[in-house]
Amino acid sequence: MNYWEESLYGKNISPFLQGAIVLGLILIFMLISLLLFTFDMPLVKKGAPWTIFATFMLFYALVNSVLSISATSRNKYWMHSILAYIVIGIVGGSLAYLISGLSIDEAGSYKWILFIFTFCYLLFLSIVRAMKKIVTIAQKQDKRLRGEE
Repeated sequence: MNYWEESLYGKNISPFLQGAIVLGLILIFMLISLLLFTFDMPLVKKGAPWTIFATFMLFYALVNSVLSISATSRNKYWMHSILAYIVIGIVGGSLAYLISGLSIDEAGSYKWILFIFTFCYLLFLSIVRAMKKIVTIAQKQDKRLRGEE
C-alpha cells in the first residue's frame, strides 16, 4: 500500500511535527498580515497576529486531539502533545508580540481566549483517550463473547 493511500488515522504523526507545521503556518500568516498592514489594507488591524496565533492554537488542539486516536503509546503522545502545545504558545505568542508590537493585554481579550482553548484542548485529549479506552474494552468483551480469547 502506498504511503498516500493509507488512512490519516493509520499514520502515527509526531506532535512535534504537527507543532512545527503549525508554527510555520503561524509565521507565514503573520508575515502576510504584517505586509498587508504595512500597505494600509483596511481588513488587517494591528492586533491581527494575536488573532492568527489564537486561531492556530485552536487548530493545533483540534488536529492533535483527532490524531491522538492513532497513537501507539498514549502516555508518550500526551506528554509530547502538551509540550508541543506549550512551545507553540511561547513561540507563537512571542512572534505575535514582536510582529504586532502589542502585548497580550494590549491586544484585547486573548489571554482569556487562550485560557479557554487550553482547557478545551485538555478536555479534547481526555475525551479521545476515554473513547479509545472504551472501544478497547468493548473489543475485548466482543472477543470473549465469541470465544476467540
